[in-house]
Amino acid sequence: MRINEIIREKRRKLGLTQEQAAERLGVTASAVNKWERGASLPDITLLPALARLLGVDLNTLLDFSEELTDAQIGEFVNSLDGTVRLEGYAAAFERAEEKIREYPSCEKLLISAAYYLDGAMYLYGAEEAGYREKLDSWYDRLAESRDGEIREAALVMVLSRCRKNGELDRVERIINSLPRAQIDRREQLALLYAAQGRADEARAIYQSRALEGISEAVTAMMHLMEDALKSGREEDAESIAAAIEGVSSAAGLPEWMWLSARIELAESAGRAAERAGLMERLKRSLDTPWEPEGSPIYNFLSGGGVNVLTGRLRELLEREEEKSGSAG
Repeated sequence: MRINEIIREKRRKLGLTQEQAAERLGVTASAVNKWERGASLPDITLLPALARLLGVDLNTLLDFSEELTDAQIGEFVNSLDGTVRLEGYAAAFERAEEKIREYPSCEKLLISAAYYLDGAMYLYGAEEAGYREKLDSWYDRLAESRDGEIREAALVMVLSRCRKNGELDRVERIINSLPRAQIDRREQLALLYAAQGRADEARAIYQSRALEGISEAVTAMMHLMEDALKSGREEDAESIAAAIEGVSSAAGLPEWMWLSARIELAESAGRAAERAGLMERLKRSLDTPWEPEGSPIYNFLSGGGVNVLTGRLRELLEREEEKSGSAG
């Protein structure tokens, strides 16, 4: 919380008007008003008296903390999604930049905002102009972070950009410079929680890892299927698509996660009627919320993240159909 917010909040809690606070401090009401709007700062000689008046210590009054809690960051990123929906992508990007300027050293905020805005650019069909360069500069900065998790998350995006731009030598240099992970932190935490009798927390970690692992396997198989199609190996592609369906179904993943493979196969083979039928099935799948509560693999997880993604994919699909209809 910034100093202007602290002054305003504490004054109001004490039931003081700006005029009353000004009178006790020997300044004008206009000066207090400027402090609370962030237009100016109190004179340094007034700080002890101001802290006493507000009932706080100087450390609290001068709390220019550069860190936000994970909950605060999550709440802010969620609010960005609401801004995109109501005011548009540009307004959300501007809000994110303002927050980042407010907490310039909070790398968790920066990586969270960058990841969200990157995904939203695609999901909501925003133009890249002016935004791509800024996002890339954030990733480049975070790729030098001392926080291993943040650095790795940023490097994933840097590598993706370099591949897209044909900077393959740089991709190889980055990959070869990556340290080899020796210990799986979450695995060790789960084992610790189990030993401490915190079974629910251990299960949540294992379930999260299971969902991520299965999703990664499905994604890898999708890449293999696409490679088979590009190489003209239609039978291999069909076999891989069947494996994707089998793994996804057995693991209890939403149907739309494997239907996209079947749609790609039908499109590649020119089977228009089959593709149309699969697309209708995909739409129905996107309209069905994922409910992990009934699964022994996921029942300690929330389906919220997957279902939010489902909603955005549905919107993206509807926009693509509208564009196709307009073009026709």
